[in-house]
Amino acid sequence: MKHNLISKTVLVVASLVTVVSLGTHVSASDTATQINEVNQKISDTQKLVNESQKKLSKLQDQQYSDSVEIASLTKNINARKSHLAEQARSAQQNDTGSLIEFLTDSKSFSDAIDRVATVATMIHANNQTLQDQKNDQEKVAADKKQVDESVAAQKKTSEKLRNDMADLAVQKIQLKVKKAKEDAAKEKAEAALAAAQKAAAAVKAAKSSADANKALATATKAVATVTTTNTNSGTTTSNTSTNSSNNSNNSSTSSSATVTQTAYSTTSTTSTATASSSSSVDTSSVVAAALSLTKMNIPYVWGGESLSGMDCSGLTAYVYAKFGVSLPHNTVAQEGYVTYESVSQAQPGDLLFWGSKGASYHVAIYIGNGQYVHAPRTGETVRVGSVSGYAPSFAGRLK
Repeated sequence: MKHNLISKTVLVVASLVTVVSLGTHVSASDTATQINEVNQKISDTQKLVNESQKKLSKLQDQQYSDSVEIASLTKNINARKSHLAEQARSAQQNDTGSLIEFLTDSKSFSDAIDRVATVATMIHANNQTLQDQKNDQEKVAADKKQVDESVAAQKKTSEKLRNDMADLAVQKIQLKVKKAKEDAAKEKAEAALAAAQKAAAAVKAAKSSADANKALATATKAVATVTTTNTNSGTTTSNTSTNSSNNSNNSSTSSSATVTQTAYSTTSTTSTATASSSSSVDTSSVVAAALSLTKMNIPYVWGGESLSGMDCSGLTAYVYAKFGVSLPHNTVAQEGYVTYESVSQAQPGDLLFWGSKGASYHVAIYIGNGQYVHAPRTGETVRVGSVSGYAPSFAGRLK
């Protein structure tokens, strides 16, 4: 009798081992593989996001350069127009110096011809200079239009990549939840296996049939428990797959929140820390730090953020990093760290932006009195600029 009970117990333990190995281990292994695959996709997509951001930053630098050149040409054209108008008024009001006096005061016919030629040449030169400036302005404006279109297209690419990252973040969460359930099921199965093994030992040590039957019942119950667990786990897996399919259709709606909570958890933490620390930054120290850079002959270097070279957003990130505030190296991304305000409301230490909100292409640090410190463009060094010379579009105060 006891021998039969031992045999039954061995069968129970064997079936339990089979359930554990074929059920939980395989599922957990498959899910872990899927998580690794999603992690690889996230890594690959992040590289594409970084490349897209670099292209966007370069295009935004070109936007700024074109805008500066257009502003300079407009200023020169207006000055030329003003000069021509002044000449016309002088010709009408000053009898001794008027063009008519100049022409009629000739000594001979050939002298009159020479004087007419001189006046014609002067007028032609002025008009030609004005026309050349207008042509240059139109050429730069056309170039800026192409750059603007490229920026818009690159933003769409970046947006798609961000959405892809959000979808991958959703998949990763679902797989982690699935694996957590599988791990829990595995732990329960292993506990049941230990109980069955203990029951087998109890059967062998039993001194009576009653004790042996009781031990066998314990082992059988352990098998039933883990079998039920794996059955439910299969149902859960099926439901998870269904939910994954449904959630993928709605991923674009919840993508931002998902990315903030999962894939970009590190960024979110940094942002929170930045928000809490930036409010206590001494703005006078920020201004002093920014001004000190203008004395170091630091060249503009696209993508740079060190004393050997920096671009506009690299400068603002460099200065604020000295005070424990971590800003991303991109003008649009830096907008997310500020509260928008008008340029007239800007205070020393605030950031100034050029371009439209959400699509800025240049940034500087306001130092007061209508001035700012910025890294202008290739060929120039970090210097002080004037709001009246080249006006920013809007300002932002760090949250």
